Amino acid sequence: MASYILLDPNFSEGKDKKVIDAIVSQFQGLEGLKVIGYEPDPDFGRLPVEILGEPEVVREALLNAVEKAYEMINMEEYDGHHPHIGAVDTIEIYPAKDITIEECMEFAEELGKEIYERFNVPIYFTGKNARRKENEGLTFIRKGNFKGAKEAVPNNPDRKPDIGPAKLHPTAGATIVGALEQHDAYFNVLLDTTDVSIAKKLASYVRGRTGGFKNIQGSIGLPQVHRRTGKECVAISCEISNPLETPIHRVYDLLKSEAARYGVNVLAGQICGTVGAEILVQTAEWYLQLESINGPWDYKTQILENHLLELESERK
Repeated sequence: MASYILLDPNFSEGKDKKVIDAIVSQFQGLEGLKVIGYEPDPDFGRLPVEILGEPEVVREALLNAVEKAYEMINMEEYDGHHPHIGAVDTIEIYPAKDITIEECMEFAEELGKEIYERFNVPIYFTGKNARRKENEGLTFIRKGNFKGAKEAVPNNPDRKPDIGPAKLHPTAGATIVGALEQHDAYFNVLLDTTDVSIAKKLASYVRGRTGGFKNIQGSIGLPQVHRRTGKECVAISCEISNPLETPIHRVYDLLKSEAARYGVNVLAGQICGTVGAEILVQTAEWYLQLESINGPWDYKTQILENHLLELESERK
């Protein structure tokens, strides 16, 4: 029986279609690998790709995509708003099916070593692979972004990469790799204002280290465009590391009530990438005041698609 891992590589490009296509094409048309989705964001300057597949197939495709990104992205010219330290900024690895977190950690270690050996780009380990407590999240590693880190890393021993010398690659920067037990939820709240200072204040209200939710290690406020209407606005972008413990609806409600203090309405919420069904069920329970879905029934038995998947699996 095949085992499967889920990977979220994030590349520092959100505008150039040629670069985006060159990277994404490395994952397409391969047996044993599925591209769940990718969503280039020109404002964030970011290309998140989500892939699911057999570890060895995923590994080779990822290395090919990494090579393209290092060749085509120059961090000296980067102008995106999202926190960043490298052309291939982060590679997060999660167990999906019939694979342990320990095996994912080993996959991350080997991947980091191979990236450095092939491309001479320094590696930071995060998540379960972190060498230091402060590197379990991304904030400390990316402090100052590429240009700030380029100056700080050679002069601060605490900023030294885990693999490679105490300096960033001149155009590719550094890459952050790590295994995590639970898939993060990437959640944005768009506000009906162009005042970025309000978004930044609200981002600090939910960020764990500034008094917010402990499972939100990173949250930022930045300019955004509402895609459905084309309206200029601002976004609070949150990375929730344990969305079952810190539910999306709780984060949304807090941001909505705090925005109202400034006379600002919420335009929309955005979930970036995939989340587990249980997270959406949890949100539905809250807003619809459902009782039966986690009452005598298990929620999994109340979702029709789960039964269809089970039938299909039994026929194979």
